[in-house]
Amino acid sequence: MYNHPYRPQFHFSPKEKWMNDPNGLVYYNGEYHLFYQYHPESTVWGPMHWGHAVSPDLIHWEELPVALYPDELGMIFSGCAVVDRDNTSGLKEGEEDVLVAFYTQHEENNEKQSLAYSHDRGRTWIKYDQNPVIANPGLKDFRDPKVFWSQENAKWIMCLAAGDEIQFYESSNLINWEYMSSFGQGFGAHGGVWECPDLFQLKVDGTGTKKWVLIVSINPGGPNGGSATQYFVGEFDGKAFHPDEGPADIRWADGGKDFYAAVSWSNTEVERKIWIGWMSNWQYANEVPTDPWRSAMSLPRELGLKMTESGWCLTQKVVKEFDIIKEEKLNTYENVVVKDEQPFVFPSKDELFELKLKPKSIDPDTKEWGIVLRKGEKTETCVTYSRVNRQWSVDRRRSGTIDFSEHFPSLDAAVATRQHTDHHVQLILDACSLELFAADGELMMTELLFPFDEDFTMQLYSVGGEVAFEEVKLTRLKSIWNPKA
Repeated sequence: MYNHPYRPQFHFSPKEKWMNDPNGLVYYNGEYHLFYQYHPESTVWGPMHWGHAVSPDLIHWEELPVALYPDELGMIFSGCAVVDRDNTSGLKEGEEDVLVAFYTQHEENNEKQSLAYSHDRGRTWIKYDQNPVIANPGLKDFRDPKVFWSQENAKWIMCLAAGDEIQFYESSNLINWEYMSSFGQGFGAHGGVWECPDLFQLKVDGTGTKKWVLIVSINPGGPNGGSATQYFVGEFDGKAFHPDEGPADIRWADGGKDFYAAVSWSNTEVERKIWIGWMSNWQYANEVPTDPWRSAMSLPRELGLKMTESGWCLTQKVVKEFDIIKEEKLNTYENVVVKDEQPFVFPSKDELFELKLKPKSIDPDTKEWGIVLRKGEKTETCVTYSRVNRQWSVDRRRSGTIDFSEHFPSLDAAVATRQHTDHHVQLILDACSLELFAADGELMMTELLFPFDEDFTMQLYSVGGEVAFEEVKLTRLKSIWNPKA
């Protein structure tokens, strides 16, 4: 079932047809729910539904029947879900807590917010009979509600994308909503429409203080072209968001080309904030060479917050549950040294793996060093750290199948938040994706790859000087669909 060319083996993808944004992320009764934008009739974008999958561990997923279908009010666009523990909505029946989902209903030039609820752990949904709960105020783009309970203010808060701003609403019962404020004019990137907002608190690393983080996805306008996810750090006083940094400060959640519409799970552990993103880019999402499905999600990531020499930094690390798909055997390579014309060639040819690198010493003359993935006669992908430019890059211009879109063959770069972040590197490779984590989670790059089926090697290399490694560890990863793969 999951043996198709380029089929992700440990990232979630639907069995078939089109998928995009993650929606309705909620943890309840031992299950992580992942709803998503879904077109059950085609492998290209079309009338949107909510697909549905659940997981006990954020890694192994069970796909369930479609949760929400379009109706007379429109398609089912992106949104969220919460657990109404205190039955503020009055929608609870029986012993089970009621799950409440919010979603945008899309008609041409008319988007509004609707509500549905579930009494059976999200298996079936009842649409509220007085939808929409928020009518359109006269905006073409008015979508993607994200709701959370503010304990401090004893009310529900909703973030909503409105054109290229974020609006904030309040409610005591999840049904009647009042507008409070807007944020965004003059702040951040504005190359396209703002989408998929999220707002949450994170503890600042090394301190006892917390800050609010506002997530905003934008399409187009990303730093490497197309869609991308930006964030702002500041304070939320229960009415409005106040950023710490100035209008010109733009911070991107991922320096790669294929991480979009990321949002967080609600109702998880208080000290643990986890999110997931759609692993694609609107420049070419409808054309990627996969069948009978299109698109996958990133690995779930745990979020943190640091103050660096360059300002605030949203940190990300793969969730600890990822360890359950690691094979017991760890390939550790000792005394690895690379220099000009003398790369280190890995003896194994693994396609699903985690690679951890920790340089011990780097010659001052070293201009760059990196990893060449799947180096074959026609194919190679270079992951490089430039010490001159202080940036990581992924060059996929010879990565395999690239001719399906003029926007896909790219050299993408992510500038580091501090000097020489080329330590503690983690690289995770699936059948059609690469996720790079560097500098203790301060820098991430997510990229799709569609390599040719040919003999290949993998190499470590350097240019200009010698690099000696303290740690080179490669761990094979097991398929979540085909455990023996």
